[in-house]
Parts: sequence; C-alpha cells; structure tokens
Amino acid sequence: MDDGALRLLGGGESDFGVHVKYDDIWFSMIYLAAIWTFGFVGERLLKMPSLVGQIFAGIVFGPSLINIVPYPEAWVLLGEIGLVLLVVEAGVDIDVTTLKLIGVRGVIIAIIGSILPIAIGIGIAFALGAEPTAAIAAGSAFGPTSLGIAMNILKSANFINTPTGQLIVAAAIIDDMIALIILSQLTALVGTITVAGILIPVLSALGFLIIGGYLSLMVVPGFLERFILKESLSDSLHGKIALTLLLFFLLALMQATHASQASHLMGAFLAGLVFCTDHELHVEFVSQFKRTLQWLMRIFFASTIGFQVPITEFGNLKIIWQGLVFTLSLLGKLGVGFLVPNFTQSPKFTGTHLRDCLIVGCSMAAEGEFAFVIAAFSVDKGIIEKELYSSIVLAILLSTIIAPFSLRFTISYFNKRALHEVEMAEEMHKEGGNIESQLKSGILDGTVVFYCINTTSHAAWGTLPRLMQALFTLELDVIDHRSWHSRFEDTAINEIYAKGIMSEGKDIDEMIKGIESMVVAAIGQQDAVISVSRWLPGVAGDVEAYGNNVSEALVKEAQQKLEKSVHESLLDRKSVKTVGFAPTPTDGVFTPAAPIRQRRRKTMSTPLSGDMWKDTASVVLAPGEMLVNVSGNNGIQYPAKMKSITFANLKAGNGAITLMEESQPDTFEGQYLDGFVRRRGRTRQLSNRSLSSFRENDEVQKLMEE
Repeated sequence: MDDGALRLLGGGESDFGVHVKYDDIWFSMIYLAAIWTFGFVGERLLKMPSLVGQIFAGIVFGPSLINIVPYPEAWVLLGEIGLVLLVVEAGVDIDVTTLKLIGVRGVIIAIIGSILPIAIGIGIAFALGAEPTAAIAAGSAFGPTSLGIAMNILKSANFINTPTGQLIVAAAIIDDMIALIILSQLTALVGTITVAGILIPVLSALGFLIIGGYLSLMVVPGFLERFILKESLSDSLHGKIALTLLLFFLLALMQATHASQASHLMGAFLAGLVFCTDHELHVEFVSQFKRTLQWLMRIFFASTIGFQVPITEFGNLKIIWQGLVFTLSLLGKLGVGFLVPNFTQSPKFTGTHLRDCLIVGCSMAAEGEFAFVIAAFSVDKGIIEKELYSSIVLAILLSTIIAPFSLRFTISYFNKRALHEVEMAEEMHKEGGNIESQLKSGILDGTVVFYCINTTSHAAWGTLPRLMQALFTLELDVIDHRSWHSRFEDTAINEIYAKGIMSEGKDIDEMIKGIESMVVAAIGQQDAVISVSRWLPGVAGDVEAYGNNVSEALVKEAQQKLEKSVHESLLDRKSVKTVGFAPTPTDGVFTPAAPIRQRRRKTMSTPLSGDMWKDTASVVLAPGEMLVNVSGNNGIQYPAKMKSITFANLKAGNGAITLMEESQPDTFEGQYLDGFVRRRGRTRQLSNRSLSSFRENDEVQKLMEE
C-alpha cells in the first residue's frame, strides 16, 4: 500500500488534532454505498423489507465476514443514536385519537399480541434446554411488532383508513409501549436475581409510562403553551423553541429513566410524547431530522444489528433447526388476529372478516427493530448464550421476510376472491337464486337502496365498534368505510357507503330517519353532526351495462368517493367562477371565538369546513367574516365566505366583477399522513352553540343597512 493511502488527514503526521486515514474514508464510503444498494435490491427486486438487505450489508462488510468497516464501534454508536431518535419520533407521532376510536379491543389485541408469542417463545426455549432467565429473554424477543414493515403494503391496498387498518395502528402503538417495559424488565435478569432487582425496573418502567405519560399528555403541554409556547410566537419560532425543549426533555428523561433502572428508550419516548399534538414541533422535527434519521436507521440495521449477527454460525444445523422452531412463536401473532371484531356483515371468521383477521395477524407478525434490540441486549449482558442468540436472530430475520410475503398474499388472495364473490355466493345460497340478478332487479324495482352515512364527532372511546354494531343491527351491508381524523382538533370523521333492503310499509325518508336515529345513539354525542342520505350510484343508472359485475362496480365507486372525500377534507379549495355577490342566509351557523392556538382543547363536533360534505347547513364564521353566494354564468350559486371589509369594497364598486385569475397556495396548510388528516395547530375554536338561523355580526348588519 503506498504512502498516499496511509496519509493521515487533517494535519499529516503531526500530533495536533484528530486524524483519519484515507483508507478509512474509502472503505466507509464503500460501506455506505453497500447499505443503500443492499436495501434497494432487497426491497425492489426481492420484495423484502429494505432492513433485511441493510442487515446483510452489515453482515457481509462487517466483522463477521469481509471486515473492512473502520471504527465499528463508531458505526454501532451512530445506529444507537438513530434508535433513540426513532423512539422520540414514535412519541411525537403517537395518535391518541386512534386509540380512543378503536377502544378496548385494540388494547386487548396489543396486549395478547405481545404476551402470547412471548409465552410460546419461552416454552420453546425451555424445551430446547435453556435456563429460566435465558428462556424469558429469548421469548421476550418475539413480543414486539414493527408496523413499519407492513405499512407500505397496507398503503398500497388503501387499507390504512379502514376500521381494521386503524386497529392495526392502535395495536402497534400499544405494542411499542409494551416493548419498552420488556426492555426495562430484562435488566432485572442480569447478574444475581433478587426481589428488588426484579421489582425496581418493572415498577420504574410502569411508573414512568403511567405517571409520566399522564404528565406528558395532560399537564406539561398546557404549562408550555401558557408560559413558553405562547400564541404570540410565529409558527417558525414556535417550532424552533419547541424542538429545543424536546431536546432538553430528551436528555433529562433519558438520564432519569436510566438512573431508575428503566430503559433509556422509555425516556426518549416520553420526551416525544409531550409534543405529540404540537404541529409546529412536528414540522420542525421532520425538517431537521427526517433524512438524517432515515440514514441513521439504515446504519442501525446494518451495524448495530448486522455486526452482531453470527452469520458463520448459520451453517450449524442445530442453529438452523432451532431458528425454524422459534419461528413458530409467530403463531401467537397470527392467532391474535382472530380477536378482530367483525366490521362487516360476513359471518364470523369467513369472507371479509376472515380477511381482516389474517391481515391483522400478518401485520403484527413482522418483528422489527425492538426485537433485534432485545436479542442483542440479552446476549451482550450474558443472559443468553451465543448459540441461542443465533437461533433467535435467524427466527427474527425469517419473520421480517415471511410476514410481508404472507400479508401480500392475503390481500391478493381476497382481492381475487372478491372478483368471484358472486359465483361463491350462488354456491352457498343455491336456494336463493342468482345473487347478481337479484341485486340488479332489486336496484331496478327500488327494493335495494343505498345510503351514504357521514358522522363528525369527538374522538370518543370505542366509537368505531359502536358505530359498526349499529349498522349491523340495522342489517345494512357496508360496501366500504373510511375513518379519519384531525389529530390536533380531536375531531373524528366517518364516511360509510352501505346498501339495505327497503322495508315494507316504509318510505325512504322513514328509513333514513331510522338509520340516523341509530347512528346518533351509537355516537352518543349531542353536538355530533350526523348526515344520512340516499346514495344513487352511477351503477344504478344503467344496471344492465355492468353485466354480472354490478357488485364490483359498486365497491369501486364507493372507494373512489371515499378517497375523494379524504383528500377534499384536507384542501381549502377556491372554486369561485364568476360574479355577483349577495349575503345569503343559511341554517346553522357556528360563530367561533377569536382565533387561538388549538392543540389539546376539544372542538365541537362540526364539519371543519362548510363544504366538507357539500352541505351548506354547517358553516364556520369568524368575527369579521360573512357568508355570501357567488353566482355563476350558469345560474348556479356557490356558497363562499369573505371578510366583511372585502364585501364592503366590492359593494362600493359598480357592476359585476369577473374572476380573471385563480390563485392557489404553493403548499396547503395540512399534511397527508397515510390517510390520517393532520391539520395545522393554529385553528379556530368552535363555539358551543348552534344557531338555528343565520345571525350576522355587527359589522355585517351595518353593511346591510347601508
């Protein structure tokens, strides 16, 4: 090797400063390129999670094989920093509203989904001859769930906003908390086991999670908004100050949890949880850390995990068959999927309900970063032997491959099955005749009717299960359903497309009133906005044109409408076309208070914009605003809001005005988050009174009198 390759940078051979060799830079760049390439190839070509490829990059180039990566301890340190930031992000992104909407079933599924595979893993470890402490540590590695592995698949299938999709998200949130407690518990298994050694880490972790979680959600945010993050701050300055506070909390809570024998990751989680409803902090965190965090997590999987994978041991047949046996622990994850409530009219554990059960089970079966962390911690502290560790790591790697493949297969299988649903239904109900023909004739003679059900309400505990139960009681067949919410306003929105049979002796208005009554009772909120209307799908206009695909066409049309509703609820659209302004009375105007920073206070359960459901009956007017109708050339009137001063200026001019150019904001003040609605933190507080008729404020009244 020539002298140039050995040259020390930053000062040559002098003793001043810190120096690195060119070779170290060269091999580090090779390693980074390998991490990216292996991850890309694994994801795109082999259809595996990218983390599998990244782990293999660390195995190949790290100490286990080629061993060209310089300063391996530094790379492991970077990976650990990435893990801490990932846990902080998990706290920042935690969605309490989703937990409330799903209710107790999500909590039960998450808890059993952790305990059951742990119990199976412990049983397998005992059967393989492991000591009690080693068996507990081995089983604990199979408790955590990585939602991120399944998320891309669920996104592509438009599954995130469905009740089952939100159930998966809620269960994964709780699963992360359980994993943090498990990490704390493992410290009690190090060295001599004592009662105090077991109780202190567990009680400490539970104390931080329960008491610290309450303070992080209910007490600290209000204190910060009152004394530090005041309304007078600009959004940019607010975000920077909040990020500074987050880092302060992170350092303090990591040290506090570590000193109390809980996991330092618990402290990182609580630090993020303080700001889970702060939009400006989220924007600043993403801006400052998102790209860096992505690379740190690649380094985490490649180095922190990959360097510790004893690949040379995988040639040992004992390790291979033990790893395959440990993979049976995933049956605990798959089995818990059958606790999913039946969100459809299908009989339990058949049809669509079976699909939901399998999707939840496969989504939770993917082990992720916490599983590797628990295994690595256990071997590092001497709780488990290297051979047992190798088998556990092999099983975790297999889970990251098996779970995504099984999830894709499940979704694909049931999608194909849906195409043949009519034929299957005919076989199951031979006495009932041709199901598709019955549907078409029912549409034509009016005995089959379709409904669109919209609800806007507070995010209350267990709303989704109660709502679905009400629809089942009404014997409505849900064609499709989406649920989304604004995390920063605590307002939940449901839109459901369903079909039912026209009851004898009743007209459509009576049917709608009955549905509305049941839905109102299920929501259980006096100020909730419930809208039930008859849906006339395009299919109904020309039934025969769709042949034997009427059911499929209905599903596709409902999906399109739901996707449109989700996206339109995010956008502040400007669709004014022409001229002519006149104040227009309307029913049900909500007069908000002065604009305030709205993050944790509940809003009233009203549509967040006047045209959310194309319904002008509910409009939000701020002081100094008024409602007008904009008349188009075609005679159609479009409701719009404007400042009173703007109306006065328009009225002062003579003649009509014409819109010459429509300006759109470069960026809308919201974010798409995989179907969930995230709005800006600065919003309007809705009043607690609904006016039965249009009530103008003083400024508008003066204008009308002129």
